[in-house]
Amino acid sequence: MDLPSGSVMAVMGGSGSGKTTLLNVLASKISGGLTHNGSIRYVLEDTGSEPNETEPKRAHLDGQDHPIQKHVIMAYLPQQDVLSPRLTCRETLKFAADLKLNSSERTKKLMVEQLIEELGLKDCADTLVGDNSHRGLSGGEKRRLSIGTQMISNPSIMFLDEPTTGLDAYSAFLVIKTLKKLAKEDGRTFIMSIHQPRSDILFLLDQVCILSKGNVVYCDKMDNTIPYFESIGYHVPQLVNPADYFIDLSSVDSRSDKEEAATQSRLNSLIDHWHDYERTHLQLQAESYISNATEIQIQNMTTRLPFWKQVTVLTRRNFKLNFSDYVTLISTFAEPLIIGTVCGWIYYKPDKSSIGGLRTTTACLYASTILQCYLYLLFDTYRLCEQDIALYDRERAEGSVTPLAFIVARKISLFLSDDFAMTMIFVSITYFMFGLEADARKFFYQFAVVFLCQLSCSGLSMLSVAVSRDFSKASLVGNMTFTVLSMGCGFFVNAKVMPVYVRWIKYIAFTWYSFGTLMSSTFTNSYCTTDNLDECLGNQILEVYGFPRNWITVPAVVLLCWSVGYFVVGAIILYLHKIDITLQNEVKSKQKKIKKKSPTGMKPEIQLLDDVYHQKDLEAEKGKNIHITIKLEDIDLRVIFSAPFSNWKEGNFHHETKEILQSVNAIFKPGMINAIMGPSGSGKSSLLNLISGRLKSSVFAKFDTSGSIMFNDIQVSELMFKNVCSYVSQDDDHLLAALTVKETLKYAAALRLHHLTEAERMERTDNLIRSLGLKHCENNIIGNEFVKGISGGEKRRVTMGVQLLNDPPILLLDEPTSGLDSFTSATILEILEKLCREQGKTIIITIHQPRSELFKRFGNVLLLAKSGRTAFNGSPDEMIAYFTELGYNCPSFTNVADFFLDLISVNTQNEQNEISSRARVEKILSAWKANMDNESLSPTPISEKQQYSQESFFTEYSEFVRKPANLVLAYIVNVKRQFTTTRRSFDSLMARIAQIPGLGVIFALFFAPVKHNYTSISNRLGLAQESTALYFVGMLGNLACYPTERDYFYEEYNDNVYGIAPFFLAYMTLELPLSALASVLYAVFTVLACGLPRTAGNFFATVYCSFIVTCCGEALGIMTNTFFERPGFVVNCISIILSIGTQMSGLMSLGMSRVLKGFNYLNPVGYTSMIIINFAFPGNLKLTCEDGGKNSDGTCEFANGHDVLVSYGLVRNTQKYLGIIVCVAIIYRLIAFFILKAKLEWIKW
Repeated sequence: MDLPSGSVMAVMGGSGSGKTTLLNVLASKISGGLTHNGSIRYVLEDTGSEPNETEPKRAHLDGQDHPIQKHVIMAYLPQQDVLSPRLTCRETLKFAADLKLNSSERTKKLMVEQLIEELGLKDCADTLVGDNSHRGLSGGEKRRLSIGTQMISNPSIMFLDEPTTGLDAYSAFLVIKTLKKLAKEDGRTFIMSIHQPRSDILFLLDQVCILSKGNVVYCDKMDNTIPYFESIGYHVPQLVNPADYFIDLSSVDSRSDKEEAATQSRLNSLIDHWHDYERTHLQLQAESYISNATEIQIQNMTTRLPFWKQVTVLTRRNFKLNFSDYVTLISTFAEPLIIGTVCGWIYYKPDKSSIGGLRTTTACLYASTILQCYLYLLFDTYRLCEQDIALYDRERAEGSVTPLAFIVARKISLFLSDDFAMTMIFVSITYFMFGLEADARKFFYQFAVVFLCQLSCSGLSMLSVAVSRDFSKASLVGNMTFTVLSMGCGFFVNAKVMPVYVRWIKYIAFTWYSFGTLMSSTFTNSYCTTDNLDECLGNQILEVYGFPRNWITVPAVVLLCWSVGYFVVGAIILYLHKIDITLQNEVKSKQKKIKKKSPTGMKPEIQLLDDVYHQKDLEAEKGKNIHITIKLEDIDLRVIFSAPFSNWKEGNFHHETKEILQSVNAIFKPGMINAIMGPSGSGKSSLLNLISGRLKSSVFAKFDTSGSIMFNDIQVSELMFKNVCSYVSQDDDHLLAALTVKETLKYAAALRLHHLTEAERMERTDNLIRSLGLKHCENNIIGNEFVKGISGGEKRRVTMGVQLLNDPPILLLDEPTSGLDSFTSATILEILEKLCREQGKTIIITIHQPRSELFKRFGNVLLLAKSGRTAFNGSPDEMIAYFTELGYNCPSFTNVADFFLDLISVNTQNEQNEISSRARVEKILSAWKANMDNESLSPTPISEKQQYSQESFFTEYSEFVRKPANLVLAYIVNVKRQFTTTRRSFDSLMARIAQIPGLGVIFALFFAPVKHNYTSISNRLGLAQESTALYFVGMLGNLACYPTERDYFYEEYNDNVYGIAPFFLAYMTLELPLSALASVLYAVFTVLACGLPRTAGNFFATVYCSFIVTCCGEALGIMTNTFFERPGFVVNCISIILSIGTQMSGLMSLGMSRVLKGFNYLNPVGYTSMIIINFAFPGNLKLTCEDGGKNSDGTCEFANGHDVLVSYGLVRNTQKYLGIIVCVAIIYRLIAFFILKAKLEWIKW
């Protein structure tokens, strides 16, 4: 192809046609070992002047290479909008200009204001970008702002990946219209991939490239497109979007073998025609024109600023972002305050005259070095993954930010608030609550050590995120690294007597230097009763832990080096591990196709269930379909936001009311597709959620509704409506990635069609797969963002298939075509139309960009304007006639649906357009309101309305009311499904089976063999304390497995398929045996390998305790994952709880207050630690004292294990504790169950 400067080109095609791949090749962004043939050449147009960087350029593609001499700037806009939600439009563009332009402030300011004007962002220039939690810009405004961040570098060529995805038709049109204006005025070249362009967008293009399965169907000027296809016998029908027509022509329909063969043959013919046309008609620029003197090289994105300029700009932006994020800022200061206070309370002023008190003092020094910095490690990893790293990756890909500048700027901006303030708060509280010596020098030693430890963990979090941007993997890297480093610190096992193959770890462990510094500062020459310093109790303690005296300066310097070293390693990994657009391989299920089995071949348990629940015969089930006309009368919906502490003058709570729907009256008829149309923010999805009973109020947002829903002119409640309708949500994220298409529908059928036999269910499933066009991918896994599976359109059809299994009389679909190409969208709508026509269903969809020919086939259309006001309700023909009467005639070759959406949309690109468009919208809304006052759609008086009673409704619609599967059936199906997903998910399986034994292996490496001398006492206490880490392992295992199962269960619960108990029991059925197996392996390493008493009692007690602690950690994970749905936030919340719980195990602080001991009754590690330590020091364990612990008379201070337990006050009734912890574990599970029940049934948050 030959593309002149100032052109707008679109690459079009169905899903999987290669649009994004071609775009990436053109933008030189391919990676992952992929190669390509041919060349891309950028040639200066002959303007008669010297070439320079701002002149118009010509891009020329052919199959030969030429020398490169000059440079041209390009920009690339990815499909996702990566913007900071806490900056305004103007601030976003200003910081982008500061990073990408080495110009004067005045020049940059002028460019920003000019871009705001050109992109139509003037009215929202000072509006925050916003995100899911905070309202801000609309989708179209964010897209235009993303374009602005790329345009600020003044590129000659810009590539855009799906710039209109997720936008309504009018917003999409404005985006492309803006690009066309920029191309025309500035001579820029825009190349984009686009999947469903409306007709007026198509005619804005200069060049079109249509692909199918990687082959070119057409690639030439837009003006030649229609004539070309007409020349080979394909004429575009009137009032049909040519883009939709061309994509249909070049797509393969796989819904039946016959259709697939026919459409594939047509595609092959189109490809052959194009090859012939290309050879005979297309002439690229002659070689003589492309001389070495005029060829130039493309330069990636922008000219990079000097290092310190980057740091300055990034630091200013970080300061602004940090101080505008009030929640994070409050958390930053609240966390050390709370943790410091609780930690100080746990270790409050121990008695330093007793062995137990000195053990507590040692433990509190360990807690000082470990607790705060570990929690900061998790917090900073979460903050990086959720906010900072995505913005960095985009700017790094653009070439405007280097890894070192990013790290230095981030550390400077967080230095005062995080590194200094958090450390000072924590140390100021804990130092004096620990009862340490009131010496300023020693206080600042402690501050310096904790400060450097937190700095090291900050560097470790950067290193972890550099390895993986996914929080679950980054936190795993950080956790595992920290666990190994904490093992080498010398607190749990004496650093001098570690096995030689792991002793070296202490030299790379910042924890060893920090703990050693505090130990030496606290105990050197302390607690002396004689002049002989060797007999000082403090020096003896240092000897036991393997630290020298007065060891402060050297470890502090090394600690400083390590704190810098982690950042250096993180920077190196960031340099090497550049995140950019890559292509993933498709992964298919290895499962063999399942052969149909006769009823006699069914498994016994399924056969039994079929006998019990086979209450209807198939013929009755296929009985006459009922036709339901739905009428909405005076539907109002408003949401009341309560913002706490937002306005002190008006009181603690500020209430804000937002109107979402206002007096909506509509009729939806059976046997046809009923469409709800409108721009973004018109309340389309809210209306569907309201009538289907899916609106959920929260603590700070309450929904207030009014109005009536009528079935065939008889009023029904939202609960009645919900019982006979199926709802297909806009997102397909809840689908289980590890299941195949067929398995997903098979398991859904087993739960939703439990009154049928297995053979009948399989038959219906197979028919549904065929009718949905999924036969070709029925054995492909669903996939997710990490594993490539089926396409977006196929996922959407799977979601529809699950809902269609019930054969509901009413089907609601929220944006069923969003994000899909025009052919896939048409396929889905054709399937829905067939269901309406053949089965008389009432189908209601929300849609933002319907194809013109499909719009004509809608039975009824409800047109909503902003704020949920009705602009029209009726058939498409009535709609055209109505708007014609109002003076709005649809032009030829324009999609009428797009035309009507434009009419009721407000254009905010400039003040004049906004005033005129608002006046037009008000005129249309007023006309419809006046029309309603004289029509039969006016509401029926309440006194005249007939209403269904609960009994009469369920009697009349009993055949269609979803009856939940009983507990036994739902339990069996859930166990099978969860077993399949766990077996196929390597991460889930490893989390269940490998983590617990892995911890045992690490313990064996550090502790084996445990001896019988004085030093071994501390090592045995350390090993028992380290077992509390299983609390965290249980939580991490839950995080790997539970969220995906939870999301899928929520969907099925909303559909009334089954209750909470079957899901909960099935989850436990798989979790508990795997945890038990892992616990046995753990005991092999910690008891047999480490050398604790090798008795059956100790072995099985260790298995039992590790199993219980893991289960309690899992239960806490379920509780927190039920409260919150963001995994990073869950980990941070639960880690605080678990960290406090492990500190209160009874082996760290040996003299806790009675209040804390009361809390400890529900702390499982408080029981398990005592059980393990009592089995580790049996009465028959003989101890030697050659290495220390001798009395003055030469006898050993501790002659046997029982002496140790008595001296430390750790003697417990193990049999009693073994019984109590079962009760604690059951209580944890019951609490988790009731929290889930409260969320879904009682409070419903």
